[in-house]
Amino acid sequence: MVQSAPNAISPPKLARRNAGRVLFQLTYRMRWDLAVMAVMCVIGLMLRISPQLKNLVLMEGASLTVLGIAVSVFVAFRNTQAINRWWESRILWGSIVNLSRHWRDSLRTLLASQGDAATSQQQLVSLQVLLCWLLNFELRGYWRTDARQAVDTLCTRLALPNELGLQQGLLHKADAIARLHRDGRINDWGRDALLRNCESFTNALGGLQRIRNSPIPPTYDVFIRLICWFYGYAQFLNFTNRGDAWEGLVLFLGFVTAERVGAYVENPFDRDGSSFCVPMDSVCTTISSDLLGAHDPLAQLPISRDPSLWS
Repeated sequence: MVQSAPNAISPPKLARRNAGRVLFQLTYRMRWDLAVMAVMCVIGLMLRISPQLKNLVLMEGASLTVLGIAVSVFVAFRNTQAINRWWESRILWGSIVNLSRHWRDSLRTLLASQGDAATSQQQLVSLQVLLCWLLNFELRGYWRTDARQAVDTLCTRLALPNELGLQQGLLHKADAIARLHRDGRINDWGRDALLRNCESFTNALGGLQRIRNSPIPPTYDVFIRLICWFYGYAQFLNFTNRGDAWEGLVLFLGFVTAERVGAYVENPFDRDGSSFCVPMDSVCTTISSDLLGAHDPLAQLPISRDPSLWS
């Protein structure tokens, strides 16, 4: 039996996977697809295919098999690329977390813990947190009201304008390092250490911006979607013609859903904070807690720890 020591801090619990919530989110996103599918299936059930039109309307045998193989290859390739984009985004955000902690530790090592140096240290640590939240806002294209208010408060504490952009924040960070070196608070080695941290942070930032600004080409997206719908409906008509409409419906729904899941995961910076996107709010809250303390407003934002509700 394992017992924790008195006054020890318990490790965080493992997040559960809420399948019901994920299914609800997926169904809500696919509501129009499901509506169109329902109309098409009703038409297919009502359609009486005459023997003369059967060979023209229905795909059977080798043609349907070859098309199925092609659809499977295209969907698998597209979904693999989508997962790779999501996973690379998560790795880059993990790098930003580690670089932020390293930035805090480097400043604590290089600067004295008393007087003006301590103030400069706290300001630069706070500036790092600010940059992470600004990156969050830029990638997602919007901001949460409570997070925006907390960020504006932090800008005021740092004597920075509330409309500060990410690039302006990076320039302010570079100027702050130059002032520390010019004032003799850090030597050449210290400046080099801080600049190398900034370089790694900028590389991770650029990688995230590249993923956001370079989606899978729309023409390829449209092609995959059309071929999935065509093949799925062809399967539905064939099974319906044999009296197995439910089996055809399941296959139709399966191919359409597989294509849609890949499309949703392809963009890891979604607005709704669903289970299809990278948990940027949770990551930024973790950075705020590690660098500014658990009682900072940016560390106390209501963030779900459930991986099926990353908001």
